[in-house]
Amino acid sequence: MSEAVFTFETFVTIFLTLAIICLNCLILMVACWTESFRNVNKCFLYSLILSDLFLGLFVTPFAIFNSLYKEWVFQNDIFCCIEAYLVAIFLIAGLYSMAWINVDHYVAVRKPERYDIMMSTPRSLCWIGFAWVAAFCFSCPPLFSLKKAKYYAETFVCIVDAKNQQAYFITAGLLVTGPAVITLIVTNAYLFTKAFKGNIHLYERVFRDRKTRPWNYHINFVISLVYSFCWLPFCILRLYEVSTNYAGLSPGLLHFYFLWLGFSNAFLKFFIYLVMSQEFRQGINEIFYAHSLDCACVGCKTSNDMNVNFITIAEK
Repeated sequence: MSEAVFTFETFVTIFLTLAIICLNCLILMVACWTESFRNVNKCFLYSLILSDLFLGLFVTPFAIFNSLYKEWVFQNDIFCCIEAYLVAIFLIAGLYSMAWINVDHYVAVRKPERYDIMMSTPRSLCWIGFAWVAAFCFSCPPLFSLKKAKYYAETFVCIVDAKNQQAYFITAGLLVTGPAVITLIVTNAYLFTKAFKGNIHLYERVFRDRKTRPWNYHINFVISLVYSFCWLPFCILRLYEVSTNYAGLSPGLLHFYFLWLGFSNAFLKFFIYLVMSQEFRQGINEIFYAHSLDCACVGCKTSNDMNVNFITIAEK
């Protein structure tokens, strides 16, 4: 094994790993402990958060060690296959979760009177189960032999090897990701129709307890847009290489920055919520305010205990 060298790529992997873990944990805390996501289906939201969080827990940390030594340091091909499998699972599950959140907003705004029936908790859990099953099944056939993954040296992660199985991956990729992509396009296009603008006024006059629903729809549109911008460069790069039969491969740094730009989407939604959602900012304040109160109460108890146990002698 070569000597470890700390490079800028190592800094990028460390920074993005910490950002993915910390910021998704913070979103999870806000969703669990506050009322910030009252008009968002939390089944789909939890699925999206967990898929991104798992990416930061089980995939990107290992890239830190690989970037230090500029090689696969774990000396285990099976581990590389497992990592490649997890990358595919978390990315596909995240894509579907984001699409289902859009569907939830679409149904809530377009058919508010039927929303509770159409998007009930059992049905939402079934859709989430379908998304994760589809993600698990996508890479199963190539990885059954535990020999169909490769170390993507330019990016320091393992990916499913599609070079010798292009027909399968083109077909399976379209069947698995196609419905989610079409769903995102259709549901986001509804935001720019006259019917949606009319329903906004309906929510403001009738459904006052759900008046933030249309704005949350807009927030998810921005999240979908950022997702597309983050992954588009890497997808174009890979399609270009496949179309030219991997002749004249692009510079390694281009592969690294384009893939990790896609990974950065896993935490950028935190800043979108922070900028666009007043409820989310209030939830952040509640968490830190409650923490500061707990600390203050501990201090009060300590001081009170000291006063009770302190023995004073009256002056003569």
